[in-house]
Amino acid sequence: MKISQENPQALRNPWVLGMLVFLVVFLTANAVFIYLAFKSPPNLVVEDFYERGEAYEKTRERIEKEKALGWSGMMMVPTTSRVNQKQTYEALITGKNSAGLLLDSVTLFAYRPSDADADFQVEMQKSGHGSYVADISFDLPGTWDIIVEAKRGEDEFVVTRRIRIDP
Repeated sequence: MKISQENPQALRNPWVLGMLVFLVVFLTANAVFIYLAFKSPPNLVVEDFYERGEAYEKTRERIEKEKALGWSGMMMVPTTSRVNQKQTYEALITGKNSAGLLLDSVTLFAYRPSDADADFQVEMQKSGHGSYVADISFDLPGTWDIIVEAKRGEDEFVVTRRIRIDP
């Protein structure tokens, strides 16, 4: 008995043997995946769910409070920025009637998503009615997240912008 396509016995036909081998490999792979799924189930339960829920609620309340203020803000950044080049960054913050606001403090936070050690903050100085400026030099090239936090008493307003610093 030879293995050939002309052989009428099923277990001697290479096509039937190939399909059986494929079926065995397929079922074995599925069994391995099922075993791995039960061995390490997805972590759908968070240990600190209550604290995360409270933090989410505080963030939502802060956003609602910020919207109720009716303030608006805009950041003016240089069109091109290079490493170790001091440039002026300006934040314009206006109230409900588009008049510039007199604020207690305005702070610019610079966050580098790829390197938390490079993060820094600068107090912005008043330059006009509702206008605040800071001269900043970035030490590292790449993407930076700029966050301006404006405060007046208990009121707080945040403006964000992502910039790129060239080498």
